[in-house]
Amino acid sequence: MTVAVKRGWKLHQLDVNNAFLHGDLHKEIYMKLPLGVHSSIPNAVCKLTKSLYGLKQAFRQWYAKLNEFLFKRGYAHSENYYYLFC
Repeated sequence: MTVAVKRGWKLHQLDVNNAFLHGDLHKEIYMKLPLGVHSSIPNAVCKLTKSLYGLKQAFRQWYAKLNEFLFKRGYAHSENYYYLFC
């Protein structure tokens, strides 16, 4: 925030309740059926097409999607802070 104040930039905050559900998966990932879901197929699993909260890849996939979105709109990473977009 200090950088934005010193340079007179407008600040915007993004708070997404389900951000991790928006990351696309580029590998095949399967999970056991959640408790309460039953299948007539023995040892059935679910193939994930989107990341889930708690999935190891979830943050990386969501951040990749955010990067792509911001870069398309002309933003770039700060040279000093990778998480800061200018």
